[in-house]
Amino acid sequence: MRRPWIAIWFLAVAQLAACSEGPRAVPPKRPNTDLLIGAYERHPPEGETAIRFRADGSVRLAKTRALLDTEPALASGTWKLDGAKLTITYDQGICSDQAATRAGVYNVVISKIGIHFTRVEDPCERRAAIDGQTWWRLKGPT
Repeated sequence: MRRPWIAIWFLAVAQLAACSEGPRAVPPKRPNTDLLIGAYERHPPEGETAIRFRADGSVRLAKTRALLDTEPALASGTWKLDGAKLTITYDQGICSDQAATRAGVYNVVISKIGIHFTRVEDPCERRAAIDGQTWWRLKGPT
């Protein structure tokens, strides 16, 4: 024989489930320009290169994360982000010897953990090596 309290318990659980809040809104993602700021590195086998994007629009590329603040940098210059389209322009170092090779354009996917690059247009083959790669955000002060 079934006990009536089991039926009452199931009815109470069903009512609680019906009264609970629906799906909550996900907090909006920060703008890509805010998310981009920071330092990133790629991991082997792609290499160990590191890059830092600063809020002032400057960019610095180094052989490793330990060399980001040493001179000379592999490259330095500026960045501009329009939606998901990132333009990196090197004024010194690699890709800066000819005006035609200074800027590269990439579609990027930026998150709290890294950045993924997809080449749109880049005449500098050394910089274009980032096409299809994910670089991982460095933790701590950058």
